Amino acid sequence: MFMQGRIRVIVLAIADMLCVVAAFSVAVVGYKATGVFLRAYFWSGCPWGGYDILEYARFFPITVVFVCINAALDLYHGNWMYPSAPLAPVEEFRRLCISSLLTYAGLITYIAFAYQTTDSRISRAVCVYACIVTAAVAQSFRSWMRFVLKRLGIGQIPVVLAGDGQAAHRIVAMLKGDSYSGIRIVGYFAGTDRNDRGNRSFQGCGVPCLGTLHDVVPESRRRNVKILFACQDDRLFRAQMDEFATWFTYIDYLPASRSFPIFGARAVSFDGLGGLEMVNQGRMRMTRFQKRVMDGIFAIVAFMVFLPVFVVVPIVVGLTSRGPVFYRHRRLGRGGRSINILKFRTMYVDADERLRKILAEDPAAAKEWESNFKLKNDPRVTPFGRFLRRTSFDELPQLFNVLSGEMALVGPRPIVEEEKPYYGDRYDLLASVKPGMTGLWQVSGRSETDYARRVALDAQYILNWSPWMDIWILFRTVVAVLTMRGSC
Repeated sequence: MFMQGRIRVIVLAIADMLCVVAAFSVAVVGYKATGVFLRAYFWSGCPWGGYDILEYARFFPITVVFVCINAALDLYHGNWMYPSAPLAPVEEFRRLCISSLLTYAGLITYIAFAYQTTDSRISRAVCVYACIVTAAVAQSFRSWMRFVLKRLGIGQIPVVLAGDGQAAHRIVAMLKGDSYSGIRIVGYFAGTDRNDRGNRSFQGCGVPCLGTLHDVVPESRRRNVKILFACQDDRLFRAQMDEFATWFTYIDYLPASRSFPIFGARAVSFDGLGGLEMVNQGRMRMTRFQKRVMDGIFAIVAFMVFLPVFVVVPIVVGLTSRGPVFYRHRRLGRGGRSINILKFRTMYVDADERLRKILAEDPAAAKEWESNFKLKNDPRVTPFGRFLRRTSFDELPQLFNVLSGEMALVGPRPIVEEEKPYYGDRYDLLASVKPGMTGLWQVSGRSETDYARRVALDAQYILNWSPWMDIWILFRTVVAVLTMRGSC
């Protein structure tokens, strides 16, 4: 039954080994090429890269070390012999970074003992660069392999669902096009009336009903499926827990359709009562200070990197359409306070009049605006403004909002007053943190994401925030911007 999972583990291990080989090769060749270039044109005495590339071939066994450390950190769907659900993407990224650090720290230690001289043939700097590259791209190598496995239909771990409520529907919808988890829903069990057996399926998802909740164990035994996603309410789950334990190796209890703090959670036990201690890191003063420092440092670095954009874009904006260079838009900040977020102007100066006209004349546009507060083909946007939006350069002036403390680099999407009703009872949660230039919803589809999903992703970010999540989102943001995925 676990064979598909083991295939997946082997493929992920191969991806990790290829990643280390690629990263180490890039570091070795790149460092040497940089030294050769500097010695030839700028610095004749440059010590960089004074080695034979083939000297490093002896160190490629670190690929095995990397895989072993990953296995110890549960990076292969937990138990590699009996794989189940994967780690959350942010947690996987964090552990891959730790594994990379441990692997190359071990290599540097080995070099220090094996080559107890300042032998120029072996450069420790190469190991440092290889460590950084490995940590940065390891998850991408895994993503490519996961995509291939999904397309080939192999390495997909079979799972059954108990329940057909909102949480179950959300899981099925998410897994339908998902390659990350490697989970294949064999079928689901719903209700307690045996007359309902086999009469229902999740609409459009092709997941069959295998029976009622009375049939979970016997039907799963017949199909040799040993992983259960229990999406029942607490009463039904407690009533069947002992029965489930007679067959299933893994039981994932997923009763809630809403997010709750899970990053950093740990199991607790009091006199035989098992539970889960959830951590709300956003309420800790030290972690909030840490986030503020990270925002300031990254914002300054980003401003320096994009300084040419801040010089060129205002000139082009002024030449291509009349009006101010910057656009100030009133949004809701932390605590519901009104703030002005800065953008490069991408619209005509009579944008409001154009919007009223198209909403009055085009019912489809009016419906799209009511649903997303955006228009895919917005007549208010200038030709150069479309370029700015496609590249997300229009949002760069928000770095000043970050430096002033009104916004964060990463956070929930800043909303206008009219959007508050869409958040319902979750608005207080949204208002408890600063809005961000980028966030979880932007790297999960950007403008392609529907509004209900945006709300859910904003809530998930706030409840599960960590510095690692911010770093992971920043990496994903760079990829989303470079590919212009979901931009409008």
